[in-house]
Amino acid sequence: MIRAEDLTRAYPVLDAQAPASDGADLLAAEDVEAVFVVQDDRLAGIVTDIGLLRFLLPGYLSEDETLARVLEEGAGASLWRGLNGRRIADLLGGDPHDVPEVEADDTLIEVAVRMSRTGSFLVAVWRDGR
Repeated sequence: MIRAEDLTRAYPVLDAQAPASDGADLLAAEDVEAVFVVQDDRLAGIVTDIGLLRFLLPGYLSEDETLARVLEEGAGASLWRGLNGRRIADLLGGDPHDVPEVEADDTLIEVAVRMSRTGSFLVAVWRDGR
């Protein structure tokens, strides 16, 4: 029988008070699509590469994509500076309870049900409180 731990992949974990730039640097690395954020040894949420982009990009671009043309190529550095003074917890979007958590010995069906219920493509797999 397949268990949750059989399908795990290690993702970086940061404390909620870590600088947001640390999370952004991790997400910029190859093959890292998410960073798990913990606070007081509890899962506070997940920051994804898409979530980081939503945080960095000005809201007016979501409303009208054609305005993206007004940003010059060098705007990336300016957007990146928006992380200064921020903590990784500031990048968390949505309700932290939307992140499904499963135990390492949960079955594949139990994992699928939690993912389906929350619409999440990732779950946190816990073994021995970690």
